[in-house]
Amino acid sequence: MAGPVTEFVVGWNVVQTLGEGAFGEVKLLINKDNGEAVAMKMVDLVKHPDAAEAVRKEICLHRMLKHPHVIKFFGSRREDSMQYMFLEYAAGGELFDRIEPDTGMAPHQAQKYFRELITGVEYLHSRGVTHRDLKPENLLLDENDHLKITDFGMATLFRFQGKERCLERQCGTKPYMAPEVLLRPYSAESADIWSCGVVLVALLAGELPWDEPTFSCPEYTAWKDKDCRLFTTTPWTKIENLALSLLRKVLNTVPKHRATINQVKAHQWFNKNFHKTTGFVRSVSNENMTPTSKRVCSELERANTAFSVDDFSTRMACSQPEAPGPPVMDALLGEGNMDVGRMSFSQPAQPDQLLLSSQLTQGTQASQTPLQRLVKRMTRVLVRTSLEDTITHLETLFNKLNYSHRCHTPNVLTVTTVDRRGAQLVLKASVLDMSQHILVDFRLSKGCGLDFKRHFLRIKDGLSHIIVKGPVTWNMALATNMLPA
Repeated sequence: MAGPVTEFVVGWNVVQTLGEGAFGEVKLLINKDNGEAVAMKMVDLVKHPDAAEAVRKEICLHRMLKHPHVIKFFGSRREDSMQYMFLEYAAGGELFDRIEPDTGMAPHQAQKYFRELITGVEYLHSRGVTHRDLKPENLLLDENDHLKITDFGMATLFRFQGKERCLERQCGTKPYMAPEVLLRPYSAESADIWSCGVVLVALLAGELPWDEPTFSCPEYTAWKDKDCRLFTTTPWTKIENLALSLLRKVLNTVPKHRATINQVKAHQWFNKNFHKTTGFVRSVSNENMTPTSKRVCSELERANTAFSVDDFSTRMACSQPEAPGPPVMDALLGEGNMDVGRMSFSQPAQPDQLLLSSQLTQGTQASQTPLQRLVKRMTRVLVRTSLEDTITHLETLFNKLNYSHRCHTPNVLTVTTVDRRGAQLVLKASVLDMSQHILVDFRLSKGCGLDFKRHFLRIKDGLSHIIVKGPVTWNMALATNMLPA
């Protein structure tokens, strides 16, 4: 086993690590009486003293946000050195897990997620909040496959009481960062819109257009100079003309000429109706199918928090006390910490529903709950070897692939390599003894989600000789208490 389920407070069990950041982790908590689920973000303020002010600011900003496409904030709790934030659990996983590397996804799917992203960002801007780190790793999906913006560690307030300011702090993730953010000062709204445009490229093409928006990057320079030869190369050759038209407006390198959210929403591609047919996507206007549409018909392989401080936003006060939340939250929040609004959890979950993948089935899809169909990180494999032999196979493969690796907790291997840009990429492989088979669960710990999936495919290919092929009927009762906490 990779570790048993542990109790956080009375009635709430820590079931699984959902993600990690620079200063902490996000854990999945399950209420053992009614199965309600909540994500718990935890930061050790003694281990990371520089995070204290940023965490305070993140809590203050996030608690004022309530929108269908923003992860809900339920409350917070401080206990000794640990700061806890309780958030909506997004059962559908990370958006990057739906993107096939170097291919992307079907245009109608990309349009759906992009529409929801724009709607969520529009709401943030209406509240005077800018996210400043929009990327697929910070976009989650709920059990109904709706996009949710998360991780407000870099967010700040750019408009307060009608007064708007330009921002000075350089933050974000370079491939998604607007060019003016590197120059400063910059406008908050147009910088977020740029990031949305890069996300759209990733959705449609499965790759990013440039490493960073600087003159030292030839791909970005060619885009800025409108070099027509650029459009004979990827990712642009994978994107149809109408979508390219929108991207030219959203990724305009001059901020004042960049499309606004209203202009994005009025664009023809944004409003286009796609007709979905079996395996293919055609527009209702019977346009010729693009190479991208054909490529996305292949089977999808379907699985960092940073903090920053702007002193302007620290003057923002949360002056509206909120009503207490439902009684089920009492144990989590503790006395004197009832700062949640009247909101219910959106997805009940049970520990035995959390190990599903494309290889695990329990009857037909129709007989499964929505959660069972959606909680399926696709970077998992079942193998036929024993637990000890599986770890040996993994270590041998990691050495062959020149990955650094270590086993710092029982049956959990931390693997370190680099992505296409030379940046550090860290993933974790949890080896779980499920009695009938061994399940190897790969999770991104740090770095680019698209590159993580590229490396997962290499690992999966290297394990092909021991992977269990085809669907497996699974006794989910055997999975209880076997998830890595």
